Amino acid sequence: MVSRLASTRSTLPILSHIQLSTDRGRLKLQATDLEIGIKTWIGAKVEKEGSVTVPGRLISEFVSMNTDKKLNLIIKDQTLNITSERFQANIKGTSSEEFPLIPQVKEESFISVPAKTLEEAIREVIIAVALDETRPALSGVYLKTEDSKLKMVATDSYRLAEKTIPLENKAATQKAGVIIPAKTMHELLRILGAIASEQVKIYLAQNQVQFNVDKNIELVSRLIEGTFPNYEQIIPTNYQTKISLEAEEFTNGLKVANLFARESANNIKIEIKTPGSLFIKAVAGQVGDNLSQISCQAEGNNTSVAFNAKFLLDALSVISSPKIDLEISGKLSPGVIRPADSKNYLYIIMPLRTEE
Repeated sequence: MVSRLASTRSTLPILSHIQLSTDRGRLKLQATDLEIGIKTWIGAKVEKEGSVTVPGRLISEFVSMNTDKKLNLIIKDQTLNITSERFQANIKGTSSEEFPLIPQVKEESFISVPAKTLEEAIREVIIAVALDETRPALSGVYLKTEDSKLKMVATDSYRLAEKTIPLENKAATQKAGVIIPAKTMHELLRILGAIASEQVKIYLAQNQVQFNVDKNIELVSRLIEGTFPNYEQIIPTNYQTKISLEAEEFTNGLKVANLFARESANNIKIEIKTPGSLFIKAVAGQVGDNLSQISCQAEGNNTSVAFNAKFLLDALSVISSPKIDLEISGKLSPGVIRPADSKNYLYIIMPLRTEE
């Protein structure tokens, strides 16, 4: 759980280490890359208090390959002696005094979210985070609390994903807006996917955020400085054409079209004819062209618009609803994708300009 943050690429050797220490009858393990810190506790029979830091990769691989049921750990002269029924090892470490202090966010007001709900929300929005860090505010997930709701938003200026989570602990929430690095969210996603957890508590400070996963894991991260764009003003409030269709059928049609669209920067054209036809067209000058027809329920005007097929497929890959709604307001206006059975998620995608 902690070894991924113990980086062997760091210029500071101590950051490639994991700190092991006794803590009130348990064994505490922690690692940090100075931007993110993780602590976890496991049950142990403590005979004598102590601590040491050891190379994270080495101890992680040794323990994962050891199939014995119990491990005995003894620290002597900054060396960790590990013995079990069939294996033994001596791992040379360093003093715990050299290990960086992982900050503790004051645990006063917090946001409590069901773990599975948070895991799903991160998956649904992180696809839209900007990979280019020249605009730092877009390289993370915006977390906003107000009116007993938690909103998670990400955008790279070409598409935007927003997830709304109703909050139960209304009295404990405060109006706040912070930007959490994408790396932190990926790490939290990995933790949530690896353990069975019921609730996650989120503690916010001026420049840090802390996630408590049950009682045994704490993930602390710095926040990204800057102001997140006023994204709500670009969310379309009406549409000219609305299409309801099967997500799986739409996905298959897009994948086929993208075989050809790869040659033209994933550019595909969607044409809607009311009351029930959707056409997906892709043209690649050097390869050929493709046309797919999908049945749908369409209302409003006949229209056509060009999108990035990959961006559409990214959204469909995280929407669990069997049906989706696609709202279009014209060739130059953003399109909106929503799960047909939920009002808590939306995905906005900017159209591509075409010569036609």
